[in-house]
Amino acid sequence: MRGVVSVLIAGGVGCAVWAGLANHARFAQAEPGAVKPIPAYAPAVVEAPIESDHDRRARLNARLQTMIKDGKGVRLTDAPPAAQRRRAETRRPAPSVRVAATPARAEPSSSFAPPPVNAGAAPSVRRAGYTPPYLDLKTPPRVPDNDLECLTQAIYYEARNESEAGQAAVAEVVLNRSRHRAYPKRVCEVVYQRNSRTCQFTFTCDGSIGRRAVNPVAWARAERIAREVYEGRSASQLPKNSVNYHANYVRPSWGQRLARVRQIGAHIFYGAPLNGGTNPGAYEREREPARGGLLFVRNEALDRAYTLMTAQAASSEPSAPAGS
Repeated sequence: MRGVVSVLIAGGVGCAVWAGLANHARFAQAEPGAVKPIPAYAPAVVEAPIESDHDRRARLNARLQTMIKDGKGVRLTDAPPAAQRRRAETRRPAPSVRVAATPARAEPSSSFAPPPVNAGAAPSVRRAGYTPPYLDLKTPPRVPDNDLECLTQAIYYEARNESEAGQAAVAEVVLNRSRHRAYPKRVCEVVYQRNSRTCQFTFTCDGSIGRRAVNPVAWARAERIAREVYEGRSASQLPKNSVNYHANYVRPSWGQRLARVRQIGAHIFYGAPLNGGTNPGAYEREREPARGGLLFVRNEALDRAYTLMTAQAASSEPSAPAGS
């Protein structure tokens, strides 16, 4: 029994030795240089041509054109310069809430007929900047008899393009002048006040009246505002001492001598004079002539003293010699 086991063990050992020798020979054949291995399968790679930037842009543009043609996109444009974008953003109006438009106010019919067109009036000259108007101070104006008509003229010719507040402020200045001791008392005299150098309201001497047809709606509005201010039915916007104003495109020298009150539209309004000065355009009243010469007063005591002095002077004179 032991012999059989020994034989089996010896046979197993021999088989193991033989298998190890066989595997060693196979590994020796796999060493580099012994036998070339079979390369694995790899697909053939075809190198694509190098595409330039010009070609890529052309291809992209063709693709965009196709999308636009098919209605799948919009045309792309280059962005504007930064300066142009800033200007566009500045001009872009701010979003506003849509408000229902209010109907225009129906003005009552005017009581005063507007001035007729004067065919011989000189046409107005439009130039760049401000051009002082030509003032005709020799031709006497036609002054209306009604103060409301004069106030309506002042509003229409001085501020018809201003807001209602601006037109009412001009009417306030006229009324403030009529109540000021340095100006005429009547409204028409205030509106048509002039001297040898200028007129207080330019439209009365520069040919504005009758130069062109009057806008009936603006004339009716000016009369309504004149009535409201004249009758005290509108809220006051200026102090009582505000008797001067001018447009914002002129710089009169007297503007520095008055206290600036406020600006409404294109007109700048002023108040009292500074440093105790005087208002420009103040009404110059005729002064009473000063009494000249000496004042003599007759007195009885002086008369007696004069008589006594003359008598003493006569008695003291020497008498003339006889026979002379």
